[in-house]
Amino acid sequence: MKNFLIKIIKYRDWSIKFKLLVISIVLTFSSILLISFISYRQYTADFEKQSSERIQQTIDQVSLNLNTYLDDLLSLSISPYYNKDVMLAIESDNKGSKSEQLDKSRVIEDYLDEMMITPRKDIIRVFVFSLSDNVYVGSRLSTNIDTTVDYHKFDWYKEALNTSKPLFVPLHLEEIVENPKKTVFSIVSSLKSIHDTSSIVGVIKVDANYAGIQSICDKVNMGKKGRLFIIDDTQNIIYPENTTLSSLDSDSKNILSELSHNKTPYTVKYGNNSFLVNSAKISNSNWNIVSVNSVKELNSQATKTRNMSWFLAIIFSLSTTLIFALFYKRFLNPIMAIVKLMKEVENGNLSVQYKKVSNDEIGFLGSSFNLMISKVNKMFDENTKLVKEVYEYKLLQNQAQFNALYNQIKPHFIYNTLNMISLAILCGKYKQAVDSINKLSKLLRAITNIKNEITLEEELHILDLYLGIQSIRYNDSLEYSINIDSSLYSYCIPALLLQPIVENSIIHGCETKKGKTAIKIFNKYEDNFVVIYIQDNGSGIPMCKLSALKESILNFKEEDESKKGIGLANVNKRIKLKFGGIYGLNIESTPGSGTIVKICLPLKEIR
Repeated sequence: MKNFLIKIIKYRDWSIKFKLLVISIVLTFSSILLISFISYRQYTADFEKQSSERIQQTIDQVSLNLNTYLDDLLSLSISPYYNKDVMLAIESDNKGSKSEQLDKSRVIEDYLDEMMITPRKDIIRVFVFSLSDNVYVGSRLSTNIDTTVDYHKFDWYKEALNTSKPLFVPLHLEEIVENPKKTVFSIVSSLKSIHDTSSIVGVIKVDANYAGIQSICDKVNMGKKGRLFIIDDTQNIIYPENTTLSSLDSDSKNILSELSHNKTPYTVKYGNNSFLVNSAKISNSNWNIVSVNSVKELNSQATKTRNMSWFLAIIFSLSTTLIFALFYKRFLNPIMAIVKLMKEVENGNLSVQYKKVSNDEIGFLGSSFNLMISKVNKMFDENTKLVKEVYEYKLLQNQAQFNALYNQIKPHFIYNTLNMISLAILCGKYKQAVDSINKLSKLLRAITNIKNEITLEEELHILDLYLGIQSIRYNDSLEYSINIDSSLYSYCIPALLLQPIVENSIIHGCETKKGKTAIKIFNKYEDNFVVIYIQDNGSGIPMCKLSALKESILNFKEEDESKKGIGLANVNKRIKLKFGGIYGLNIESTPGSGTIVKICLPLKEIR
């Protein structure tokens, strides 16, 4: 032993071959262990980050699915508006005869029973509470209303009468029915009069069981130690069913209790356990989706890879002791090739591949590296696909909105024009009929070739044809003039921007005023704005209606388009989407004198 130690101390006396062999073995052994350790740390960090992104995408998809599910429930709460007979029945009072009241109940409850035909089994029942204190119910199963329950005292009923927004009622035992047994959650919304939208005529309540939410959430696999929760803003647990905060294990309880103090995703440690926490908001409710994953479980494969790498490193180093002198270069080159590929990956080149030349330990490392690169590329492809789908969705949504506007303009105008042509022919006014047909033909040709954006010159051409047809229709009751600076003709604007405003001027001018109606279209330059004026000498707008009109334009929402149709609010919204929030419409009106609509556009677009 003493002689061996003396020999080690006198390393300068070692042979060059022995020195090279020992140094190579030490360096090789150390390098492989170091590379394995660094690779494990980097792989673990990257894998944890990728797992977090993957989990976030998963719960985002769950959030989207639940949003869609809740939107379907919301659509049921507004479905009565699509049936005029039902709405008229709800609005009617109870002063009629018993036969009339029976007919009223039959109309409403038949409609509610039709709603239950939907294949969605999670919809339990639908209530309609009219302000005349009648309760109507449609149910999947036979249901008896408990008349002893005063539904007027429920918070959701009181709140529905004071807001136009739909309400989410958390999980609760069935209400207003005899022998309640099932736990449900509800969508509650007020019903407004179809004659006066400011007047509430009833409340609709849609009850759904837990199956719809559970079917969506049960499809998500969070691993053996992972958990998925849905909680509301008061820490009530919506999913899993029949779970409370107090019934959870201490780790899950701590995570949910401290969730509001942390920004997800984040990693938290309790004792020897580390957890990755992700969350996603369900936009149309006060619910949050929270996923809790064990970091140890997520990194289990990386740990196995690390242990295997270290094991292979030890075996490889021991083997090198015997054969390193003969195969130094042969063994070193494959390792350096993998290191080189790793460096390229670190520099952002994910197209590299390790060419497997053997089935030994180095070949195994190369295969693992190729597998890792393949997974990373697959994840990037999925992310790119997701971004593309979101972009295409937005593009299609904007296109759909434009098509809706375009399709709404044609029917009633074409009908009136053809009717006018027919009357002209019957009256022997053939020249007027031919002129109208020519103008209608040119107008339809122009509209057929229209794009989402057109020049102001094209818009004015369409407008001139439209006003020409309308002036023939109203005989001598309508005159118009278009005086727009020719330098603005190349100005690009959203298509059919002026026509809805001019149409309003005609409707509220020619159709409501005795005598001649004059419409003037001209422009002015004001500061950094170009302002297009549409002025008429109609009967004007009363102050109360003018204020309501401005309010509706200011607070216009996409879900209101089906009610408002084509109007000033739609035009104002498209201007703001195109040019920015500071641009849009401004309305001035004097009762008895007429109305001026100003369209403010950016001057920099043409200068």
